[in-house]
Amino acid sequence: MSGRDLTTKQWISSLMEPGQILLWAFKSYIKVNVETILRGQIFAPLLHSSRLRDEAFGRFWVAFSTNRESDAPPPPPIQNSGEIQGSSDLIPPILSHASGIVLDVGPGTGSQMPLLRSPAIQTIYGAEPCHGLHAELRARAISEGLGDKYHILPCGVEAADLIPELQKQDLLNTNTADPTAVLKHLENTGDGVFDTILCVRVLCSVPDMQRTIRDLYTLLRPGGKLLVVEHVVNPWRTRKGSVIARGFQAFYELMGWRLYMGNCSLNRDTAVTLKMAAERDGGWESFELERWFESTPMPYISGVLVKKGGK
Repeated sequence: MSGRDLTTKQWISSLMEPGQILLWAFKSYIKVNVETILRGQIFAPLLHSSRLRDEAFGRFWVAFSTNRESDAPPPPPIQNSGEIQGSSDLIPPILSHASGIVLDVGPGTGSQMPLLRSPAIQTIYGAEPCHGLHAELRARAISEGLGDKYHILPCGVEAADLIPELQKQDLLNTNTADPTAVLKHLENTGDGVFDTILCVRVLCSVPDMQRTIRDLYTLLRPGGKLLVVEHVVNPWRTRKGSVIARGFQAFYELMGWRLYMGNCSLNRDTAVTLKMAAERDGGWESFELERWFESTPMPYISGVLVKKGGK
């Protein structure tokens, strides 16, 4: 059974799965708040709600990632699309294209790190804004033999945060510290920083997806690759989409999905935004995206996007 053909039982299960994940995240949030109150910080849930949500999500994500990895053995090499069973199966063939200097966007606990041991990869910079995940991420890099190659950037990929961190790493040779000016310089010169940028289940949670993707495109070197595995809005208006699944997406959003899931959104049309990012250069050199699980509340896109100008 491929990822495109679900049985009725599998489809019903797919409708319920986000609810189970949301409940797990909500329990983590409640636990963190109760612990905080018991420590005597009675008003912290009101005065520091954002910090507590971040802490709760960090704990949840570590537990969730660990549980998901322990329950599923490493997938065998995928020979054809008919072998795709779940979203995790989409990741290995996409990340196998990584090479050169790599930006790993929102790596979390580093669950994809075993797929980044290729000798074609020179250096990896992991931009992770959740400081509560850094210890787990560093430990994972060391355990996978990437301790010297993997560098954690304590920031998200919004230009105001990312550009200063890249300058600290001597990855940008510019005469200005203004992030907007740096990006404009890169646009005008056609230069870039990274040979590969990885976006795996992360564009759903960036604050301004359109701007973020546009900035990531600017940071790609000519001929650079943007590797994408992302869940997106259900294409309910198409033959393979589902009105019911789209309704479940809306329901989970109303139940607090973004609030308890690290600002993750279930209704982003990421494919359209990715395509638009390269319009100033007349499009991508190669824009190969596939869609998966289109009848579910967690449909995915995966693919390799290549920037024009490579040798």
